[in-house]
Order: sequence, then structure tokens, then C-alpha cells
Amino acid sequence: MTSSAVSAYRVYYGTSSRSYQQALGNGVNVGNVTNFAVSGLTKNVTYYFTVTAVDGMGNESPYSNEASKVAQ
Repeated sequence: MTSSAVSAYRVYYGTSSRSYQQALGNGVNVGNVTNFAVSGLTKNVTYYFTVTAVDGMGNESPYSNEASKVAQ
């Protein structure tokens, strides 16, 4: 594995589009998985999510496209 390979992903979310509760660099580190469930969300509230990739040197990609979901 080279240092430029993805070593982890970070998830960012919030209740307003493009306005996340976590500052860039402080997203929820989910490791190197492609499925992750965010807990503790308020039911019937729309949340907006984005993901970044982090390489072995700690460099973080720009935000991915945003997705939204109403918490169940």
C-alpha cells in the first residue's frame, strides 16, 4: 500500500445542506469501510451527509457529493 492509497474515510453530517456539525478534518473516522450507520440522530429530521477519503499521509480529499436522508 502506498501513502496515497485510501486508509480511512470520514463522515460529515448536519441538518442544513453544506453545513456540517463537524469541521473539515474532524469528521467521524469510520476506518476503511464503505458502510456505516450514524447513531443518535433525531427522528423525522432531514440530515445531509458527505464523505472524505484520507490517505496514509493524512491528506484529506474534498467533500464527496452530498446525500440526504430523513432519520427514522
